[in-house]
Amino acid sequence: MTRALHWADARIDIATLPTGGATVRLSAGAEDRRAIAGRLQLPSVEACAATFALRAEPGRGVLVDGRLRARLIRRCVVSGDTMEEIVDRAFATAIVKEEPATAGDDTAEETDYEVAPDGRVDLAELAVQFLAVSMAAYPRGPGADAVLAAFEAQGEAAGGGRGKPFAGLGARLGMPAVEPDGAEGEDTDG
Repeated sequence: MTRALHWADARIDIATLPTGGATVRLSAGAEDRRAIAGRLQLPSVEACAATFALRAEPGRGVLVDGRLRARLIRRCVVSGDTMEEIVDRAFATAIVKEEPATAGDDTAEETDYEVAPDGRVDLAELAVQFLAVSMAAYPRGPGADAVLAAFEAQGEAAGGGRGKPFAGLGARLGMPAVEPDGAEGEDTDG
């Protein structure tokens, strides 16, 4: 059984899953995308959709195989310019009613899972969580290397030498130069 749900109505009761499982498709509307962008501190989420294949597994909860696709507008960590990031990630997890007991040894299989004590899970929330961990930690735009090269050249020109790209940062921020021996700012109260 395949069904499409609205992003805001994506809470399902795992006890009502058909015996053969179910496939659920979600696509975030404009309001949903604005909310996701705000939550993840992004300039914009242009598209976000997820597909979940759910199947009950006795003793293991509900196993979920999914795919998340999103088109995001991010800020380059180097230049601050906006840039596009495409996320296309397959994922697998399990939905369980309570935290699984640990086997007590290092050989136990580590499974990703979502705890749903009331037997209900919000698939939209699950999608946002996977989106958050799938985004680039330090997104770099197409012009990042040129900006870094210019910044390094400024550092060299400020007397920092090669390999010290932040040597000119203090001057750029209006801070006084620090003596190489670290004398400035030292505590002289013995």
